[in-house]
Amino acid sequence: MIHRHLRTTLRFLWRQRLFTGLNILGLAIGIASSWMIYRIVDFEYSYDKDLPHKERTFRLITGAVYDEGESRYGGVSAPIYQAIREEVSGVEKAVPVFGQWIGSVEISQKVGKPILVEDQEGIVAVDESYFEMVPYTWLVGNSASSFENPNNVVLTENRAREYFPQLKIEEILGKPLVYNGEIQKTISGIVKDLEGPTEFTAQEFIYLKPEVYALGDWTNTNGSDKLYLRFFEDSNPVTVLEQINELSASKWDEFNKNRDQNLSVKKWYELLPISESHFSTHINDYNVRKASKPVIYGLIGIGGFLLLLACINYINLSTVQLPQRSKEIGVRKTLGGGRVQLISQILGETLITVLLSIILAFFLSNFAFNLLGDIIPQGTLEYSNHIGAAVFLVLLVLLATMLSGIYPAWLIAKVRPINIMRGPTIVNTGSGKLTLRKSLIVFQFTIAQVFIIGALVVGQQLKYVLQKDLGFNKEAIVLVDIPIKILWDSALQVKSFPLQEELKNIDGVQKVSLGSEPLTPEYNSGPFAYMDENSGVSTERQLNIKWVDTNYLDVYDMELVAGRNIESSEAANEYLINETAAEAFGFASPQDAIGKFINRREEESFPIVGVVKDFHIKDFYTGIEPLVMIHEKSNLGTFNIKLNSIDPAQWQKSLAEIEEKWYSFYPPETFSYKFYGEALDAIYVQERNLSKLINLTTAIAIVISCLGLFGLASLTAFQRTKEIGIRKILGANVAGIVAMLSKDFVKLVIIAILIASPFAWWAVDKWLEDFAYKVTVNWWIFGFAGLLAAGIAMLTVGFQSIKVAIRNPVDSLRNE
Repeated sequence: MIHRHLRTTLRFLWRQRLFTGLNILGLAIGIASSWMIYRIVDFEYSYDKDLPHKERTFRLITGAVYDEGESRYGGVSAPIYQAIREEVSGVEKAVPVFGQWIGSVEISQKVGKPILVEDQEGIVAVDESYFEMVPYTWLVGNSASSFENPNNVVLTENRAREYFPQLKIEEILGKPLVYNGEIQKTISGIVKDLEGPTEFTAQEFIYLKPEVYALGDWTNTNGSDKLYLRFFEDSNPVTVLEQINELSASKWDEFNKNRDQNLSVKKWYELLPISESHFSTHINDYNVRKASKPVIYGLIGIGGFLLLLACINYINLSTVQLPQRSKEIGVRKTLGGGRVQLISQILGETLITVLLSIILAFFLSNFAFNLLGDIIPQGTLEYSNHIGAAVFLVLLVLLATMLSGIYPAWLIAKVRPINIMRGPTIVNTGSGKLTLRKSLIVFQFTIAQVFIIGALVVGQQLKYVLQKDLGFNKEAIVLVDIPIKILWDSALQVKSFPLQEELKNIDGVQKVSLGSEPLTPEYNSGPFAYMDENSGVSTERQLNIKWVDTNYLDVYDMELVAGRNIESSEAANEYLINETAAEAFGFASPQDAIGKFINRREEESFPIVGVVKDFHIKDFYTGIEPLVMIHEKSNLGTFNIKLNSIDPAQWQKSLAEIEEKWYSFYPPETFSYKFYGEALDAIYVQERNLSKLINLTTAIAIVISCLGLFGLASLTAFQRTKEIGIRKILGANVAGIVAMLSKDFVKLVIIAILIASPFAWWAVDKWLEDFAYKVTVNWWIFGFAGLLAAGIAMLTVGFQSIKVAIRNPVDSLRNE
């Protein structure tokens, strides 16, 4: 029985090869999209899912009010972990994970010279509690003994093999590592790298020595200093948090009392469940990859819509074939075929089509994964959840089969055999002005239209942020970062100033400055206070900080609106601020700010000597914020080199000379550079990826919609074959027949445009809300999107219409 049904189904699918191919293609695209999105969503929701006692493990995060605005930070004040252990009840474990900036790691080799790794990442300072919380598997050593000596270090397996590629794991134990050229550590343990996605990505663990912290450390927050808390089973998180905030407040008040002032920047602590840490995009978190739940929900919605569009396409193409199958259906019903048998036959055909589509979908998804490699979260393809994937595929097959096949099956089962046997055109696949099939076409093009408008707006916004005036000149500027270990070594750091003078003399170099990048994702900030001498009122504001020298404004063509430039000195003794900072302190004008004194925390007050015209210091999601520019030689860590922009052909020659000069001053240090314009473009990689994703989704939605429209056009042409033949005999030309067949479809597209426009406007307006600087959504975008959709529809329908219109009317009427 099953064998006979299978053979009949395959024979029918082969006989209708065109429609079978279109159905398989449409479903394959929808299934491939759903499969890819499932892989991404499953990966994102698998972060640290195997962490023991996850339900009572939290991160402590810092809240702060700056200028009446609240912010959240993933870092904490360093002293708090010890204080919690000593003074707060209800906490089973307080686990500090403090990031470390290491200039160099020297690794002795069995043969040859030592390996020197500069600016190594993934190094943290922890204690025994870290390995009691995170479920590492120990390959050599153990958590109890690895930190018996404070000069020990633990490595992950990958880091150990990176450092000692020629040794076995057990031979690496006891090997020395030298940090920053002077700090020697001994490898006391090696752990297996964690499997699956995790935020615990460190690969090198230095012992965190208990220290005695000053009161001032309670007011500092380092974004790389993270603290995890595991509560006892009977602990109340609310009560524990109250104790922590009371402890912090007492330290803060003690700090203010000792300074005889009231520091207005207030801080508090909040608890973040570890299960939500990966999705906490509202928290400023150093070096922690985040995923946005709204984005994930959006991806799920896109996957659902694309699968639904593919199923709608199958419905339309399947019902197109029903009139041609009328005799087969009539014979089956006449010979006793019941509703259940006919429905099972149609659903069986659908199931086989879906299974064939899945085969194609795997090839399409692999191709798409390679095409969209820069969009897919790193680690997604390597992560595998076999049980979850199998369950998802089974549910996907069942869902696609039911959504695609239930309506055609019901349509066949409900008609009477006597009506079917009278002729193929009697099969009723819809009635009324707006049939179900036409409604589905409208729905398909509505979704496609929303994607088209979204793609246009995202493209416009991306173009805007890349071309908008930043308030400084980024062209032909090369950045050369000074390694951290040089900045930490005063004997090496002072060499940067004579090197700067040497670089200025290179042919093709216009200007050279030592200082921070004007616009960068990373930023420093701190509280600055201004004391009004007349009223005695102190105004404190949080200012972003840029470290600059006397050449900085010239290199970036920045404009002074009041005062003068800073003068060279060994330490900070005067400030530049921007216009927004002048307003934040309440100065009547930029000129009014000149000569006023401001100070940072316990530091000495220095005068404001100049006000710089506002320029962008962060991305376009953020408005221009108050800024102070400080000349302090010890913090000048980047060469900003202005090349001759008139002659780009000479740039490589100039860069070669810059490299030569670099090695003459720092022979062991690797020379590397980047063009600042390219670095700025990289800031908006997320927006570029979004644009690429929407463009691809739009193309998929259009293709699937056109397949459905093609099916409806085919049905219309089939049903009106006799009418077209008569019209041609009576003198109708090809153009008139094409227009007659196409106008109804154009109406459907226009209806879709009218429905889609308000939804699309709402969606793009919500997306643009996150930008402080954004494009205006103009009417022409909707008009252009509508014309594009109508044009695509005309091309799709026109092909079928022309094919019917040029047909010989004798052939059309032969069977009538």
